[in-house]
Amino acid sequence: MAIQAKVKTQPVRAKILTDEYEIEGNVHLKPGHYRGRVSDILNAPEVEFIPVTQATCTNRSSSDSRPVKTDCTIVQVKTIRMVFPFEDS
Repeated sequence: MAIQAKVKTQPVRAKILTDEYEIEGNVHLKPGHYRGRVSDILNAPEVEFIPVTQATCTNRSSSDSRPVKTDCTIVQVKTIRMVFPFEDS
């Protein structure tokens, strides 16, 4: 089993919209480095999925949908339509 070093990240609260879901949670950035902004992660060609921690997910297709809270949700980048970072470097 390989041991990996922990990478310090800066959580940024954001709202992410896909065609089906609204997801609000923490997107994790590497402060002071490339990918220090939410847009850097979304535009990186090698990034296909991003983890969103402390997330609340709401189905946008259903008016009676109840929000679901999760510790971590993995979002496929190509499904993202809009991102509203509440804080961004």
